Amino acid sequence: MSRFATMREGAAVMTLDLWLAAIAALGLLAYLAAVLARPERF
Repeated sequence: MSRFATMREGAAVMTLDLWLAAIAALGLLAYLAAVLARPERF
């Protein structure tokens, strides 16, 4: 049973990593869109 628990914990860590990467990517996308829309402010 410990093998399955380890696999689940690894999946949870991977899910957290993917969520953090998605948030960073969306933040970067929003920043780039804002710069394209109003370049004089940056």
